[in-house]
Amino acid sequence: MVVTRRRAAVAPVPLVVLVLVVAMVAFSGNSPNAAVSHAGDTDGVTPTTIRVGALATLSGFASSSFAPVVAGAAAYFDAVNAAGGVDGRTILYGPRLDDGTSPNGDLSAAQQLVQDKVFAVVGVGTPFFTGSSVLQANAVPTFGIQENTNAQWAGPTMFGVGGSYNDFTSPMPQVVYVARHNGVRRAAVLAYNVAQSSQGCISIIAAFARWHIPTPVIDTSIPYGTASLDADVSRMAQHGVNFVATCMDSTGNIKLSETLQQHGMGDVTQFWLDGYDQQILRAHQSAMDGAYFLLQQTPFEVTAREPGRYPGIDHFNQAMARYEPGTLASVPALDGWVSADLFVTGLRLIGRDVTRSALVTAINALTDYNADGAIPPVNWTVAHSAVTSLNCSSFVQARHGRFVPVYGTGGSTYVCFSRQVGPHDSVVTLPLPPGVPGR
Repeated sequence: MVVTRRRAAVAPVPLVVLVLVVAMVAFSGNSPNAAVSHAGDTDGVTPTTIRVGALATLSGFASSSFAPVVAGAAAYFDAVNAAGGVDGRTILYGPRLDDGTSPNGDLSAAQQLVQDKVFAVVGVGTPFFTGSSVLQANAVPTFGIQENTNAQWAGPTMFGVGGSYNDFTSPMPQVVYVARHNGVRRAAVLAYNVAQSSQGCISIIAAFARWHIPTPVIDTSIPYGTASLDADVSRMAQHGVNFVATCMDSTGNIKLSETLQQHGMGDVTQFWLDGYDQQILRAHQSAMDGAYFLLQQTPFEVTAREPGRYPGIDHFNQAMARYEPGTLASVPALDGWVSADLFVTGLRLIGRDVTRSALVTAINALTDYNADGAIPPVNWTVAHSAVTSLNCSSFVQARHGRFVPVYGTGGSTYVCFSRQVGPHDSVVTLPLPPGVPGR
């Protein structure tokens, strides 16, 4: 499943199995009244330690998409503790609770974390997050992947990676930018027939309309697990499509690419919102070769190309290799790392007098947080209820079994966009504002 996160730009999030949608609809949920008694402002804090919990899908059929968030956060805390902790305090990372790919499991885990009096929850990664009401009601600072509803991440104590608010409707200039660079004549848009996929393409469809790119093939009703995409590809051939944007998962995208090749359309440019994963690329090199990927992070590959220019990615790669050697670099692992970094950034700002309220106030005053160059800057004064003012993204292309960063501005891997249409339906790019990594 692909759910695109609309912050400063649409960006991919971890892949999950689409049948989770049925479970989420069927789950009636529990009201905030089910939360346990309110935790205190200094719960989990001692003169020498700060206890932090985690809540993620560590088992079950969606675990591969979410479990790395905990590994990323753990690697960050291990590195911080090895350097002496934060103002003399060690971060105790536990309990790390598993919701088992279950709405009820997620709610129970959140209740358990409150009962255990953790100071904060860092490393949330789940397709459900039914436990959000418990953490919200108890004012527990919470950090993790915002792939859920805006209501589940609402409020000043909830910190989704890159922002806590998703916008699925504003036109996406990034897709037009790639299309124009590749000589688009006519475009196609494909998505599954569930909201988590189809809503991700709303902004793509709107962008093609706004920048006047003919889009004769739009299919947002593809059944998940469909055995064939021949009908869509045949329509693309009939209409002369030479650019396709997809909001399907990597499995569907690979099937699309293979079908294009079978129909003699292997030269069609593909734009994917899911699949930036080295392990997937190794297994499907021929199908993925040439595809473009939109990222809302600094590509992992820049460490080798430009060491020191994006310290957050350098430190992430180093710590994962040292403390979590069995976990490959991935988007959810980096999300865990960024979650832990934002938490520790707040701790360093407030000093030795550690309270939840002080931490939340300090983080919500940050205007250009970028995790030391790992992500585009986030303005936390507005990021709980709106997209930030910046609209910056990075791009990679799959080439011969590697992801290669492409485009960029002024030496940075990022490009920042205006939502205005330029002369001759061009995409307007902007000078990099302060806080953009690599600037």
